[in-house]
Amino acid sequence: FWRSSLISHPTVATMSNSGADTGPVRTESDVYDRQIRLWGADAQGRLSSARVLYVNITGVSSEILKNLVLAGVRAAILDGRPFPSAIATMPSSFLPPTERVVSGDKGTQPLPQAAENGEDGSGEGQRKKARVLTVARAMQSHVHELNPLLDECEINEMRVEDVPDEYFAKFDIVVASCLGIAQATRISSATTLAGGKFYLADTFGLNGCAVVDLGKDHEFRKEQGKKLLDVEKLPNYVCLKDMMNSKLCEATGRWDKVPPKIWAIYRAFLAYEAETGHFPCSEKSNDFAEKTKKWLESSGGEK
Repeated sequence: FWRSSLISHPTVATMSNSGADTGPVRTESDVYDRQIRLWGADAQGRLSSARVLYVNITGVSSEILKNLVLAGVRAAILDGRPFPSAIATMPSSFLPPTERVVSGDKGTQPLPQAAENGEDGSGEGQRKKARVLTVARAMQSHVHELNPLLDECEINEMRVEDVPDEYFAKFDIVVASCLGIAQATRISSATTLAGGKFYLADTFGLNGCAVVDLGKDHEFRKEQGKKLLDVEKLPNYVCLKDMMNSKLCEATGRWDKVPPKIWAIYRAFLAYEAETGHFPCSEKSNDFAEKTKKWLESSGGEK
């Protein structure tokens, strides 16, 4: 899937000032030809009708966005954080380092008043009142440039905690990053109860972790070579809220006799955010170490 989407990079014909064509117009069947031949027109049609919401853009979520947009999947971005300060150190194929340099007070002002009041971040009034550029708006033109065949990327510049559950319920998939446990579980529940899928993905250093909540009614079908097995439902389904309420010592399985190290690190980050309201940083390293030690003892992971 990813490979075919990268190959099928969409291009469209441009028009000169005189109105003459500079080349043949590429249609969807031309752009997605390889994908259509790979899994059929019906599957490509379902991809094109899907809607994916990205909450808080990071390096990992922007890569997911890139691959899906190139494959013809519409994107929407919810990220009211100030640009460029919120992503100044984030690796990104969309925004070169020169666009992410923080100079003076740029990107440090509060969010637009309309967003603070809970108004729709896409309204005209909000744009007039905006005092800073948000990450969502900075990304919008870059996303459209990836695949001009798609509608303009919808953006929402509200704070995540101010966005109602109903907003998340209208998307087929929600991909989130840099969220604390409280907001992640809220959004996951709102998404899966409406039949959607939720992915929480973050990277830290050379490591990364993704938590997936596909909903209790998710169906899948395994393959054995060219043989397709019967459709199944997820056995022993565990929702995101239950995952986060489980102790670290309980995160074992057939292949993991002890909790995976990366999962322990990620849970420690989330636990620290839940207690302090922010993720750990180098300036808070001693406080993070102290609180993590206590959390490990209470979670049965001190060994």
